[in-house]
Amino acid sequence: MAHPDIYAERFGRHAIEAERMDQQFEIITGALGWLLHPSITRALGDSPSIADVATGTGQFLRLLSKTYPSARLDGYDVSSAMFNPDEHIHMSIANAKEPFPAEFHGVYDLVHIRYLVAGMEPTDWEPVLRNMLQILKPGGAIQWVEPALSQCEQLRGEPSSTTTTMTRLSSMFRSGPIQQRFSHGWNTLPVLMEKCGLRVETDLVSSDRIPGTRRALTENAMVAALGFARMMTDKQAPGSMSTEQIQEAESAAIKEIESGCYMRYNVHTAIGFKPK
Repeated sequence: MAHPDIYAERFGRHAIEAERMDQQFEIITGALGWLLHPSITRALGDSPSIADVATGTGQFLRLLSKTYPSARLDGYDVSSAMFNPDEHIHMSIANAKEPFPAEFHGVYDLVHIRYLVAGMEPTDWEPVLRNMLQILKPGGAIQWVEPALSQCEQLRGEPSSTTTTMTRLSSMFRSGPIQQRFSHGWNTLPVLMEKCGLRVETDLVSSDRIPGTRRALTENAMVAALGFARMMTDKQAPGSMSTEQIQEAESAAIKEIESGCYMRYNVHTAIGFKPK
């Protein structure tokens, strides 16, 4: 059964979105304080086989290649539109919602996933996890990082800061079906991993742990929200904003961010170790 590219339907796959994704990846990696959780790095050898699923531009693998130059680094995504391979990594089309071919079963020491929520439905999480476990070696690990976007907050960084427009933009993701989709994954993955027989560890950090990145992450989120709004307008979706309303919202949001408004949410990591 073929699955639609939900991410592309909501945000598109183009150069601007690729740049936004890479910036977001860098900011959140800083908040986490690691690219790979220490419990995983202790277990990996010098030449591991690593799969990055929903790889986007391959940013995770490019950064990882500096630490593991002899590793097998394979990136998979439902679309090649944002692929940016180099000599260290190999990138292929694959849908996480569909089982991998048998030749990939039991191949990888590590499977990495980050921020898949925008392409998921509430019922997708367990089937996708089971697909990932098929390609994981016995004794291997899965590192899965997801944001609690359903609990995102817009905060005042200064006494005179305002948050009205940014709150309105973020509310697009906190109502109806989107709210339901964003309310899964970050809070259900540890339970699902235990159900699948994995030994589970978890990590939790706030997206604004490093104050110096608050503005950049908020601007990044503004670009995502406005991009989503434009997609809905182009599709003439019910309740979508007009082009003029989007332009007005963008100007107002920029002023709010300049006033000190910033966004925060919790970032959850679920780490599962497959029995040997």
